Amino acid sequence: MEKTVVVTGGTGYIAGFIMAEFLNRGYAVRASVRDVARSEGLRKTLAGFVAGPDLSRFGVFPADLTSREGWAEAIAGTDGIIHVASPLGTGRESAAELRAVAETGTLNVLTAAEEAGVRRIVMTSSQAASTPPAKSGKIVLDESYWSDEGNPELDPYRLSKIAAERAAWAFAENRGLKLTTILPGAVLGPVMSGDNISSNAILRALLDGGMPKLIDIPFQTSDVRDLAVLHRLAFESEAAVGERFLAASRTIRMPEVARLYREKYPERKIPSKIFSGFAVRLLAKFVPRLRPLVPMLDREYSHTCEKAERLLGWTQHSPSETVLDAAESLLGMKD
Repeated sequence: MEKTVVVTGGTGYIAGFIMAEFLNRGYAVRASVRDVARSEGLRKTLAGFVAGPDLSRFGVFPADLTSREGWAEAIAGTDGIIHVASPLGTGRESAAELRAVAETGTLNVLTAAEEAGVRRIVMTSSQAASTPPAKSGKIVLDESYWSDEGNPELDPYRLSKIAAERAAWAFAENRGLKLTTILPGAVLGPVMSGDNISSNAILRALLDGGMPKLIDIPFQTSDVRDLAVLHRLAFESEAAVGERFLAASRTIRMPEVARLYREKYPERKIPSKIFSGFAVRLLAKFVPRLRPLVPMLDREYSHTCEKAERLLGWTQHSPSETVLDAAESLLGMKD
């Protein structure tokens, strides 16, 4: 019998690949969108990744995380929820304001699930919820580690992801919901649309000459394709209920990404020089988008995905495959 899942935040980068994964595996998918006028564009985008007969099982419904309206009716009769949507904010909110929005949005979806009698939820959290201070040294973390919300290195968005996941676990445990959380790192890889590239923006800046020098920071990568598969595997496995799963364990540094791009695209002006740590810290005082990168200059810790590999049989692309496939996709979209 055909199963149906609800995917929240249907126009998002990660959600797009998750929807394609479920559709290609025989599921029906209902996606939440804030503006139904975008639904036809979303369907056309998915058509490049999902065969026509499978795409016939795709539909959308209007809903906003900040409101409880419409959620329970849309969720009713489905087999589960893949909760991906999360408020990004405008950059002007305080940590407390963004946290409140993230918690409220998560609880609105989970409350609607309970009201609709739908108990299975897989939620996209973030590796930010399992992140120690940057100077913790060469330690390897698993899912048992929770970030300290008092860590001053965490920006409002990262703090909101921690708060949302904690709120989800508390609600699920109190109401008997079958929750799993997925914690990705830097989500990179192919793109479905040139208008929705998410974290790949930093790779596009490398390719387009928008970065005069490199910042020597590590990317603990989650290939978006692997991330989509992990959400499906977790949804399908009873062993995943009540578990957190880290979704990034392999690291590639920005200078290595640039080296790969110089070799693959010698005609492009890919930088080779590196900003000093001092210069990055100084620039960050005047360039807000650089501030979240400063703690990463000292980062030596890593994560393990052993649990997902062991319990779910999950595998990952290598970081070099991920960034090269991302580049091919980004350049293809431009051309």
